[in-house]
Amino acid sequence: MKPIDNFSFVKNNQVSKDMTNLIRLYLPIIGSDATVVYQYLISFYDDGKSSHKIAEILNHTLLDLPHFEAALAILTGMDLLALYQDMSDYLIELKEPLTPKVFLSNAVYRRLLESHIGDVAVADLEMPELKGVRDISKKFSEVFSDKGEIDLQPSRMKNSFDLDSFKNRMAADGLHFDQEKQDVIALYNISEKFSLTWFDVYQLAKETASRHTILPKRILTKLNQPKKVSKEAFSQSEKIILSEAKSSSPEIFLAKIKRGRQAMVMTADEAKILDELAQMSFLDEVINIMVLYTFNKTKSANLNRRYIMKLANDFAFQKITTAEQAVEKMRDSGSQSQTKGKPQRVNKTASSIPEWSNPDYKDETTPEEQAKLDEMKRQMLAKLRKDGE
Repeated sequence: MKPIDNFSFVKNNQVSKDMTNLIRLYLPIIGSDATVVYQYLISFYDDGKSSHKIAEILNHTLLDLPHFEAALAILTGMDLLALYQDMSDYLIELKEPLTPKVFLSNAVYRRLLESHIGDVAVADLEMPELKGVRDISKKFSEVFSDKGEIDLQPSRMKNSFDLDSFKNRMAADGLHFDQEKQDVIALYNISEKFSLTWFDVYQLAKETASRHTILPKRILTKLNQPKKVSKEAFSQSEKIILSEAKSSSPEIFLAKIKRGRQAMVMTADEAKILDELAQMSFLDEVINIMVLYTFNKTKSANLNRRYIMKLANDFAFQKITTAEQAVEKMRDSGSQSQTKGKPQRVNKTASSIPEWSNPDYKDETTPEEQAKLDEMKRQMLAKLRKDGE
């Protein structure tokens, strides 16, 4: 956008010049620049009769171009106007601010306002609850025939995110937010950006939750994963590793590896490492591969913090989001390390996989030993979840 570019208004798009709701509800969120730009557009609306220069707005509002463009972005994001472009010309469609009742019924808008002016101030803006009265308003279908095309809805949201239903599901499944206000806004953005219903978002939130905590960044990682991943290039042992990594939680996966090293207890530091990796937006399947790779390299019965965090930084830099990508990274690193030493005849993946990934491996654990092991795992996970609450 340049100051010499032209803009015009959409015809027959006159909206109310009453700025009450704009100042009371929107100003704390959108800021003074966006408010001034909106007031200018309302005041100079000419029903689309003439073309104007962007410079006219800059001159009158005393804003420079970057601040003006930022204000336009905010106004479109809050649905106060729509901006269209035809080559270098722009077309502006004005929209009225929502009423307090509609605005505050939107969970995201309400929390944005609360984050700026506080819960008490927002509560003062609410309409009082009507008690002891009966709603006798007519429904649309009760007023118009089947051929009627008029929509009398005064306001319509771009996206309706049913937060109450979302939170009811959370309570039923024992999930919770880490930072509710920020998380709700992030979930709404995900819903709008990917055109998902609240239930779609919830399913992803449940799938990517870590220790019963919803982490929106992990949802984004899941949504941005490659859609198709070919498994033809993987050996049978690698396929077993991939299957285990995708079907096990990091706690269970770690317990299986420690069991192979005669270590049956997860340490507090190991539990903290897994939490930190989840907070870094890694999905469980990638965390599991990092855990496996770290144990292979450090030759210890306990997870080495320094090594796995170094590996995590490397994975984050290379944007590794799937177990398949992580296994390929393991394979490539193993190949590079072998070329530095003396030539050896080894299987290309033998040094990077645990014994239980061998297709011919037989688990000789007795039923009694397995039952004891499962009970220890159950107690360990229960303790970890209790400590995290």
